[in-house]
Amino acid sequence: MIKRRHYLFSQLNIPFFVEAKIIEPTILLRTWHTSTDAPIKNAVSLDEAEHILQKPVHPFQVNSDPFNFKRLGLDQWIPAKALGGTLRHASRRNDLFLKPISEVSFEIGMAIAGCGAWSDYGLWVFNAQRNGSLEIPFNRYLESYPSKAHRQMILASKHQITLLMLCVPFARDNLDKCTLVLKYNEDYGCAHNMPSPLAMPATQIETNDPSINFLFGVKALLPSLRLVGPDVIGAGQMASYAVELFDKNIDALITDHSVRLYLETNAGYLPHRQVFTKDGVANFNLMALGLEPGDKIKLKVGWRNYSGADEKIIAVV
Repeated sequence: MIKRRHYLFSQLNIPFFVEAKIIEPTILLRTWHTSTDAPIKNAVSLDEAEHILQKPVHPFQVNSDPFNFKRLGLDQWIPAKALGGTLRHASRRNDLFLKPISEVSFEIGMAIAGCGAWSDYGLWVFNAQRNGSLEIPFNRYLESYPSKAHRQMILASKHQITLLMLCVPFARDNLDKCTLVLKYNEDYGCAHNMPSPLAMPATQIETNDPSINFLFGVKALLPSLRLVGPDVIGAGQMASYAVELFDKNIDALITDHSVRLYLETNAGYLPHRQVFTKDGVANFNLMALGLEPGDKIKLKVGWRNYSGADEKIIAVV
């Protein structure tokens, strides 16, 4: 079983305060302007602010007069302490005030769990415009699946930045078994209620592989796949292969989940293009039909919304 931990990543260049809360089964994300000298006449009292903010907006309602912000008023400031949870901000003063920019909530229920976007090996991103206006969360791997576009290209085309990532190892997992990565600007700060989050390391994420850095290290928070089998196959013959479902941090099989995996090949014949793991392993056959010695087969395995998680080159002899 992959360890469930949450992470804070403070190296984001954004000019606003970020708030992320887990209110099972909902994730709430807000953005705020900050000030340490907001006029008292425009500031809401601590008690009133806490009352206004206690109820999150309806799932997927974003930007257009969210419930709490409509009651709060876009010109009013509130004490940062009203947010509750853990506060991180650069000011050493306790009178930090916040003014709302945007708010979105995401509920993991039957509506989302039953759609194709909610899948094994999912990476849901909560993006914002540069002015702090939040967008509807989406599964980034599903978004990039057809084009194989790099995440930076997707963000650039949308003129967005990612503030929060929800790593979903398995679609049947509850929110308490998923991992959150909250990004924020250390000069502006953030608020959260994540239990014992770790600082996102710049070079490594709980793995013995030093080549996994932060840009690709989010995959260390998700299950890994490994193709096992012979590197050669006789022309017209059949060979047996396996896929291992494992946690790359400890190099151990994940045996408490049975998942559907997707196979593809550029040559030869696969009797089954979808296989299920049992005790962390899925077995299948590959046939070198119609091939001649010297040909090569590229075999791939992946997830519904993420192909080519591992691949293997097989020589035909």
